[in-house]
Amino acid sequence: MLDELKPEKADWRHYFGGLSFIMLILQLLTGMYLIFFYEPTLNDAYRTVQRISNEIYGGALIRNLHRWIPALLFIAVLVHTIRSFLRKDFSNQQKRVLWLTGVLLLLPIFLLIATGLTMPWEWKGYWFMEMVPNYFGTVPIIGDSLKLFFMDTYTIPRYYVLHILVFPIITFVLVDYHLLVKLRKRGIFQYLLKHAIIALPFLMLLFYLSTTMQIPSNDPIDVPMPLEGANIIVPEWYFLIILLPFMYLKDSPWIPFISIFAPLIVLFLVAFMPYYLKGKEGSEEESYEEKPHHHAKGIRLLWHKIMRNTALKKIATGVIVTMITFIVVGLLYLGSWNSPTFGCNSCHNVSKGVRIGIPPKFFKDRSKLPLLDDNEWMMKHWYYPTEVW
Repeated sequence: MLDELKPEKADWRHYFGGLSFIMLILQLLTGMYLIFFYEPTLNDAYRTVQRISNEIYGGALIRNLHRWIPALLFIAVLVHTIRSFLRKDFSNQQKRVLWLTGVLLLLPIFLLIATGLTMPWEWKGYWFMEMVPNYFGTVPIIGDSLKLFFMDTYTIPRYYVLHILVFPIITFVLVDYHLLVKLRKRGIFQYLLKHAIIALPFLMLLFYLSTTMQIPSNDPIDVPMPLEGANIIVPEWYFLIILLPFMYLKDSPWIPFISIFAPLIVLFLVAFMPYYLKGKEGSEEESYEEKPHHHAKGIRLLWHKIMRNTALKKIATGVIVTMITFIVVGLLYLGSWNSPTFGCNSCHNVSKGVRIGIPPKFFKDRSKLPLLDDNEWMMKHWYYPTEVW
């Protein structure tokens, strides 16, 4: 029995795709539980979230699992994507549908995280929806229309429908083409069981984070401060990757392109790579054997030798995957630290006109304004900006 359940080629590098699928299923199950208690209305949203966390049996665990699962999902998808690039899956015409659907899955997953961020409708959700219109307002020509569109169309019920119905359906369709078509022939439950075994350390980490690092939800007794959790890599901060140019490039005219247009262009260019980069049929290993290497020189020759050596290939791939993963996660950490001060743009939007008052030139510089690291001051300033500044 144990031999039957033992994962084939039990290598942790091969199971991030399966781990991502398991995380999606867990996220669906925890979300279905939360649906029974959450009220998507302006007055009741946060009240029901507090009830789930503080009164419903197991509610706090389920809610925090629903929060931390996307964190692990993001990292698993990231590693899986990097490894697919290194394997050159885009050059295999037999895998082009898998490649297309896999890359396009990044978009609904990102939108699920963004819409889920607003569901509790506490201070973080509110300020996120303050930033989004200003973010798209920087787009040349149509920026004002986009900003007005987001301001006019946002309601909690509408985003709730997007979060629990529209984006999940899109995700399920893409997952079906990406994975389930083949799994139905091989056996979905057997696949899940085998991958669940190898994923046990990650699942244990998930439960540990969900019980030790919970979302503050006991205010007004314990008021959650704006800077709490800012240095924790959780889904609340994922959207900050594309917001980083706004923080560091200041008033550069390239900001809209780098943060809005470029990510979408890159996403679709990468998704359709198998359709305009015609590669050979078969695996990467076969292509190395078929290619003549006597013309390759220098670094190229060395790389081919490494790729033909199984041990060196595993080491090189592991190092590259680890480095890229740490760079992206490092950007998340960097963005999360600066995110509360970026929220200043919601009111002090100097590029689109000053809404409350002209701030000092260094109003986002922590070294010159230590109050930005003061939780209590930040909270008072955000809620009473005309009195505390």
